[in-house]
Amino acid sequence: MADFLDITLECNGQTLTFGKSESGDKREFGITNITGLESSDLDLNTIDNALVDGTIVDGKRIEKRPVHIDARLLDDTNNAENRQRIIKFFNPKYTGTMTVNHSGTQRKIEYELDGWTFVSKKTIYSRLEISVDLLCPDPFMQNMDNFGKNMAEKVALFAFPWRVLTKKVSGVSDPYKGLALAGQVSGYQLINKSVAISNDGDVPCGLQIKFVAARGPCTGPKITHVSSGQYMHVNITMSQDDVLLIDTSDRNQIIELNGTNVYQYIDRLSEPFKLDVGENYLEYEADEKEPNLDVYLYYTPLYLGV
Repeated sequence: MADFLDITLECNGQTLTFGKSESGDKREFGITNITGLESSDLDLNTIDNALVDGTIVDGKRIEKRPVHIDARLLDDTNNAENRQRIIKFFNPKYTGTMTVNHSGTQRKIEYELDGWTFVSKKTIYSRLEISVDLLCPDPFMQNMDNFGKNMAEKVALFAFPWRVLTKKVSGVSDPYKGLALAGQVSGYQLINKSVAISNDGDVPCGLQIKFVAARGPCTGPKITHVSSGQYMHVNITMSQDDVLLIDTSDRNQIIELNGTNVYQYIDRLSEPFKLDVGENYLEYEADEKEPNLDVYLYYTPLYLGV
């Protein structure tokens, strides 16, 4: 596969495209220069100690990600129309999403407009060129997919709802169709309360946990990260069909019951945990009526660059 760079900026229902596709098709803008896709700056905190040579590192922080793009509009007609379309797109009042496909590796990231301009040309009839600065407050690139799993899912069986018969049976309206057998199993619920989740990102990522009281009331739902021993336990009683949502990501930590904030009911020893890079093992339980729960897990791996 030949190397290529395909970028889409989406903002307020509008899009601009840059580079070329995997098949070699050219996008609206040709890219003349781009920086910021591969990494963000690192803030390294150090302290000096009179008794130690050198310095001591006491903290590391990945800073916000600046992205700079210089590009040239390939369409050299209708400059006035294109000019107004571009001006309208770069509206600083809205947050946008940048999607990047670099030679088959796809990532996305949210951005704020930090500034842009048309590059000055000799005449007003010259092909439009732009210089754009984007700022990504969350520096990590995201996987294109949000992965999900129900820890208490039901497994369907092939036999539902009829058993095929190989011979004629008398006394039924369709003697060759089959019989509905009393007590026939159509599926089963997984009784294993643990699950393995693989995070193929570059850094730990937060997790959304959705407890659903699908089969009746439940009290005190809890989920544990087995390796670290960290857990999230909410001292609350859920009625049937209630939904308890927990988000452990740094920027959006919430505990909501049917959309209402219930963070005050968290067990004081609970700690919002993350999925480590690699394999993670999670277990769920409840103080009372645990079998009534469905437990859905959602996460998006994070990357240092693309």
